[in-house]
Amino acid sequence: MNNFPPNIDPKISTLSAVIIGFALIDNFTAAEQNALGNWFITIGQILENNSAFQGVIENRIQGSSININSKQYKETGNPYMNNEAWMESPSSKQFNDLKKTVDIMKKELDKLNKQ
Repeated sequence: MNNFPPNIDPKISTLSAVIIGFALIDNFTAAEQNALGNWFITIGQILENNSAFQGVIENRIQGSSININSKQYKETGNPYMNNEAWMESPSSKQFNDLKKTVDIMKKELDKLNKQ
């Protein structure tokens, strides 16, 4: 089952569902179509529910889950990082490197403005 569903074009997949759906319409009464459609929907809902909970579990294991209502998010203001390193002040070296870069950019802008 590792290779299912196959890697096919989504349009082809949708087209196959349309063809199967239309093929089933002619062979069943309206009540039978309704019952069969609900049965397919139930299968889909079971798959969706299982995959949603599996996704939650996998995200928790990988540590990439984001809860914007959590106390941690509201205190740090950054939902995309679990650590708070981004809140630390830059080191002297980082600050000096940034200042040098800004100075170089200013000089280049001055050169361009003089032309």
